Order: sequence, then structure tokens, then C-alpha cells
Amino acid sequence: MFQSYHGSGTSSTAAFLQAVGPSLGIFQVGHRNRYRHPKKAVYERYAEHGIRRLRTDERGAVTLRFGPQLQVETHRETHARYWHGR
Repeated sequence: MFQSYHGSGTSSTAAFLQAVGPSLGIFQVGHRNRYRHPKKAVYERYAEHGIRRLRTDERGAVTLRFGPQLQVETHRETHARYWHGR
């Protein structure tokens, strides 16, 4: 299971994460977002529960392929910035 989320400080409590049990959290973060999401405590809470975290501001678009196994691909993994690897 995965959860797509912006990371505000008012949801995704420890009890919620334990009840839902996601294996992946996708944080939709816009450039220069004025709300400063995801909140640090919320982002860290996902890590404390062993949930893989992806931020769209760091990884770009996230593509999910559903099948026997969830396949996750991020834009920056397949389309590195031209100055990386120099």
C-alpha cells in the first residue's frame, strides 16, 4: 500500500500510519511552497515507521505500476539532470 500526501502537521498520526500500514509515502511538494510541507516531524514519522519516502521536489514525477509487485519509478532516476555525473 502507498499513500500520497502533502505532509501537513495535522494528519498522518502514528496511530493512522500503524492502522493503514503503507510501505511508500509520496510527498507532493511544490517549488517554493509557502506552507513548508512536509513538516519535519511528519516526514520523520514516516521513517520511524519504516515507510519509504519520496518527495516530488527532489525526485520529480513518480510513476507507479501496479501488479504482483508495486513498481516505483521516479523521473530523476530515469532522467538525471544534465550536470549530474560530470
